[in-house]
Amino acid sequence: MNPVVEEIKSRINIVDFIGEYIRLQKGGANWKAPCPFHREKSPSFMVSDEKQIWHCFGCGKGGDVFSFLMEMEGLEFPEAIRVLAERAGVQLPTYDGKNVSAVSFDKSKILEILELAVKFYEKQLWDGAGKQKIMEYLGKRGISHDSIKAFRLGYAPVGWKNLLKFLVKRGYDIKDIERSGLLVKKSEESVNADAHSEYYDRFRDRITFPIFDLMGKAIGFSARVAPGGDESQAKYVNTPETPVYHKSKVLYGIEKAKMEIKNRNFTLLVEGNTDVIASHQAGMKNTVAVSGTALTSDQLDILKRYSNNVKLLFDMDGAGRQATLRSAELAFQKDLDVFVTILPEGKDAAELLEKNKEAFLSAVEKALPAMEYFFPTIIDKYDRKSAQGKKSIVRELLDIIANFKNEIEKTHWIKKISEELDIPEQTLVDMAKKNGIKEGNDRNDSQTLQQDDDRLKNRAEMLKENIAGIILAYPEAWRMAEEKYRENDFFRDDITLQLILSKGEKTDYAFENLVTILEDNKETVDYLQKIYFNTRYKFREKSGTKEILMDNPLEMLEKYVKELEKEQKKKIIATILEDIKKAERSGDKEGMKILVNEFQKISKELK
Repeated sequence: MNPVVEEIKSRINIVDFIGEYIRLQKGGANWKAPCPFHREKSPSFMVSDEKQIWHCFGCGKGGDVFSFLMEMEGLEFPEAIRVLAERAGVQLPTYDGKNVSAVSFDKSKILEILELAVKFYEKQLWDGAGKQKIMEYLGKRGISHDSIKAFRLGYAPVGWKNLLKFLVKRGYDIKDIERSGLLVKKSEESVNADAHSEYYDRFRDRITFPIFDLMGKAIGFSARVAPGGDESQAKYVNTPETPVYHKSKVLYGIEKAKMEIKNRNFTLLVEGNTDVIASHQAGMKNTVAVSGTALTSDQLDILKRYSNNVKLLFDMDGAGRQATLRSAELAFQKDLDVFVTILPEGKDAAELLEKNKEAFLSAVEKALPAMEYFFPTIIDKYDRKSAQGKKSIVRELLDIIANFKNEIEKTHWIKKISEELDIPEQTLVDMAKKNGIKEGNDRNDSQTLQQDDDRLKNRAEMLKENIAGIILAYPEAWRMAEEKYRENDFFRDDITLQLILSKGEKTDYAFENLVTILEDNKETVDYLQKIYFNTRYKFREKSGTKEILMDNPLEMLEKYVKELEKEQKKKIIATILEDIKKAERSGDKEGMKILVNEFQKISKELK
């Protein structure tokens, strides 16, 4: 087991940690709450103080303090270790150049540099070169002093090496500063012997908008040209890809919006940084923006952790409408519920909020389901009475529908097109199939298995899960299974059972230790967690969670193993009967005789 992970777990009580995110109530030996990962009326989310694990009987998710943080914040395991180690006061091991590859380096150093850069730019805005003109400009844009502080806006002053000199003076290595994305390297022919002359500040005479990760650590910047600045340059300059900044996974404002998204059950997705700030000022604190890129699949994965609903609010010009369509199609592929917010006036959210806050809030509240927005918009673009017009309408709408995951939605909108354009529904279905949309009842030939074989298979799988559950829940059953059934065919052939038995002694036959050992294999941990909790606890909506204690788990284990052996024999009998029919049709009398004898032998064993 990883000693660092163990040390962190020993210092952080899972009940206290989860209690900071959701309100837990005592329920017997455990704690309960409505699940933060799916909507439910009765609380099916349980936290065990004794085992230091959590589980939801509704959605099936579960794990330890690391998996909870990863689910809540959308972190990978190494990130979760860093966050929890910092909280627990555990020193993470460092590695010298001999132990890691040449491209490895200390990311924490880069984060330190970025945080210091945020403070440098803040100082320049509040007390330095940007104090008058930039503060005045932000005020005219409707951004309050409180918001400037909350979002930590700053100013990168005129000059080529202001930040570079500031950071070098504080002892930071030039290569680490470069890795942070704050510097630009000159071309080879324009440098001299002075190493520092190779670089200059990336952001100059610009308003800086720091970009933070889910945990609130600065990872990059988006910088807008200052009023009166060089307008021939790009209006916005963003941090390039760095070891800590990956633009496809970044959402501006997510660190402030994430819990409000969960509470309000929708994300308001806008285009620009100032749109986010203005929306937060108006009380719409569940607002985020894409950061210097078109909406990506990774960004939607982050948002889906907090809510399945996304309201798009982009500019109403041509480019904005195209961005709305592309973003909606990508969100449909993620099976998100998508809405389009239509602003009554003003180009963007920030502009409307300057004029009419109530109109903005009303527009967000009345956002249309995306297809109810696209459908009439596309139909009105063409002549629905002409063949060419109908062809264009159908092509565009089917291109959108092709992104749906939900079969009911596909069927609904195909029927709607049929009614609106007076085209036979089957014609549209045929076109949709060519377009890559399958009917909900289509089945692959490989899925059409025999019903009897399905029933036997399901019964066998259920028994294997029961066996695995008893082993995981009762250490004495785990020890007995390891001694008695290690060479059993069922245990040898089943990956899950074989895994559990192979880890018994290493984990001291404790489920929570097994979870720690398998921490890098989330899929396996989730599956074992589900099996364990379904064995040890029962959940009812009215009575809640109840712990189940078997009087004799060893006896139950032996009973399930015998039942599994019977199911296997039934499956063999079913196969023999099929072979007997084939032998009878082909006239193979000798083969029939052998098969009948085998059938009688196994049938006798079953009785």
